[in-house]
Amino acid sequence: MTTTTSTLVCSLRDRLDPASAGHKAAALSMLLRHGFPVPAGVVLSADALEAARAAGGPLRPPEALIDRLAEAVATLGDAPLAVRSSGVEEDLDDASYAGLYTTVLYVQGRAGLASAVQEVWESASSERVDSYRPGDPSAPARMAVLVQPMVSALAAGVAFTADPVSGERGVVVVEAIVGVGERLVSGELTPGIWEVRDGVGTRRSGDGDVLTAAQAAAVAEVAASVAAFFGQPHDMEWALDASGVQVLQARPITALPEVPITPVPVAVEVPEGYWEREASHAPVPTMPFTRVFASSRSKHVGQMCREMGQLFDGIDFRDIGGWEYIRIVPIGGRDPKPLPGWATRLAFKIVPELRRRVARAESIFTEDPAGRLLDDWLSSWRPDIEQRVARLRDIDLGALTDGQLARHLREVLDTVDLGSNMHFRLHGAIAMAMSEFAFTCRDLLGWDDDHALQLLAGLSDRSTEPARALADVARTSGTPGFEAAFEEYLHVYGCRGLQYEVAEPNLEERPDLVLALVDDLLEHGLDLEPTGAELARRREQAVTAAHAALSDQADRAAFDKALQRAVEAYPVREDNEFLTVSAPLGLCRRAALEIGRRLAARSVIEVRDDVFFLEADEAMALVEKGGSGKALVLRRKGERAWVLAHPGPTAYGTPLPPPPMDALPPLARRTVEGFMWNTERIFGDPHGEGSRTAGTVTGIGASRGSYTGRVRIVLSEREFDRIEPGDVLVCPVTSPVWSVVFPRIGALVTDSGGTLSHPAIIAREYGIPAVVDTKNGTTELHDGQLVAVDGDAGVVTVVS
Repeated sequence: MTTTTSTLVCSLRDRLDPASAGHKAAALSMLLRHGFPVPAGVVLSADALEAARAAGGPLRPPEALIDRLAEAVATLGDAPLAVRSSGVEEDLDDASYAGLYTTVLYVQGRAGLASAVQEVWESASSERVDSYRPGDPSAPARMAVLVQPMVSALAAGVAFTADPVSGERGVVVVEAIVGVGERLVSGELTPGIWEVRDGVGTRRSGDGDVLTAAQAAAVAEVAASVAAFFGQPHDMEWALDASGVQVLQARPITALPEVPITPVPVAVEVPEGYWEREASHAPVPTMPFTRVFASSRSKHVGQMCREMGQLFDGIDFRDIGGWEYIRIVPIGGRDPKPLPGWATRLAFKIVPELRRRVARAESIFTEDPAGRLLDDWLSSWRPDIEQRVARLRDIDLGALTDGQLARHLREVLDTVDLGSNMHFRLHGAIAMAMSEFAFTCRDLLGWDDDHALQLLAGLSDRSTEPARALADVARTSGTPGFEAAFEEYLHVYGCRGLQYEVAEPNLEERPDLVLALVDDLLEHGLDLEPTGAELARRREQAVTAAHAALSDQADRAAFDKALQRAVEAYPVREDNEFLTVSAPLGLCRRAALEIGRRLAARSVIEVRDDVFFLEADEAMALVEKGGSGKALVLRRKGERAWVLAHPGPTAYGTPLPPPPMDALPPLARRTVEGFMWNTERIFGDPHGEGSRTAGTVTGIGASRGSYTGRVRIVLSEREFDRIEPGDVLVCPVTSPVWSVVFPRIGALVTDSGGTLSHPAIIAREYGIPAVVDTKNGTTELHDGQLVAVDGDAGVVTVVS
């Protein structure tokens, strides 16, 4: 076979033009022809896709074309095939656009080949691809198809010929997993990581059994040769089979720091007391710009503890070696020596501060501070912060002077602090209302938490509001008003942080994701009310059953009172987060990006996003007064590189046993137990280890129902676009912003969280079966597995 203008099928050994074969196939062809270990292959030219588009109708390859392709593929042997995209706009020197298109593995037979080609072709025409492609997105993407035999991989992964984080040259970073590398690229598995310098490999992290030091060095040698061949740092996808290292893809490393970053050691100073890693909100080190949010939390949690009569002074958040840790702060600040029960009882009676705290804990049931706070939220707090957010969101940042922009950021930071204060004080109020409701159902009816929560499912409107609003946008599809409706949706709902990290994108920066959700709604239905109606029916049935079981009028009155307070409190858990945390952080990111844009344009920093390596005060000073931030940013990058390579332990110090509950008066004990109950229902059991028997993963049933579907492992908000309609979403945990993807899934499985966690509440609002707090769902389950999710029993069973 030879490559001419009329030839649509050619060999990977031919001299290929990237304009027709795509950069992936062209690079592999060049390496193969120069003796590198690249598996043989066949390429279907981009002109074939152009011809199919010109023919109109579905992008189905013609029978004659598949016959020709199958004939060429037959020369590769009998092994299953990997069918991959080779985009003309992929693997460029300045942008890789990796992962935009589809790969189909283990393809067999003529029909399988035809189906795989069609699937790859269709991925070239998605809105997600168009939003990321360079140039004019209205011009159809040109894409070839590369077909190669699957490698019988003992291990596979990616090798970087310069450290992609620090920019350090002279080192090859090798990421490796057992088996096929697609499970690494998709995020399904966490790799073992090796560093190879001067031919010597040392393991940085992960499983040391994946590769030997000699194998890591062999991978690094091939990768370094590839980089030398192309004359610039490359990342190389590789597989290791019985014959040695196989090169599966090679592309330039994009966004590599121009100035190599030298890791800068960070002092690890452990304060007194017991500290636990705060992985639920800060799974990776917080960027300097976000520290202003982190630093305000301790004082607000302390205020909440005093208001709610808790027998500790708050929760201290502390940076230890670059990682975030938390500590329960005892009254007085210092860890007390453990006392026997009789001594604790005596202390509660004779120590003045303890007497005052006990009295405050008892007053929770007489003065009702929780009720006052919930009333304050509805009557004044919510309208105030809603108005603030809307006003700040509508400001044209580009039109502000430097001084005005700095003042705007200060006002945004004040709003972040105000929201944090509201959020944590409401957290205490919700804890008291929800625990008292659960305890009342337990004591009067013998109901467990799951039964009690049926009385509340469907009441958290904020959880489903973004999806309902998006359904309204979808109804305008095909009309002149769609574009305006879509832009307004992004304006109102898009200014929200996807994580508790300002350096991560807002939802408004992912219009491709929102468009995909619109498509799903159009395909699968726009009416979300039947779910709400069903939940309302279940609530009515549960209330009727409770009243029937309570013959005593006093008991019924106590139940109705607790239920009414829970009905008021339950929606506030999601409602307040939207306005007190997500939206203020979204505003903070907007302001940071505008400051970063100006600083980069003036060469104060290298690129816009370097602003996140500055603290907010530092960024404001630079935009107002000038100067250079490059040296500071470079040092902070070095510190971050060191911190990421030196993760801290899960805990420092020795935990203190909780005070004996029987040492407290009954009402004070109920207050403390209520807060502890609520904390575990939000975060799950922090000391549990997860349970797995053959073919099952067990957790907490958080939303009733059953569903069977394919697993989709999603480790962060960056991977939302991997979710397909009907998937079983398996993830570490979700923030409230994840609610936008819930209409897309059939069931939910999380590693952490309890029955009052954000994922549990959102799942109940959508009527989606959910199992939370599995501890190990993201590692025990794998992409593509067929599983049955039982949200009543809290069990996930692998079907195939």
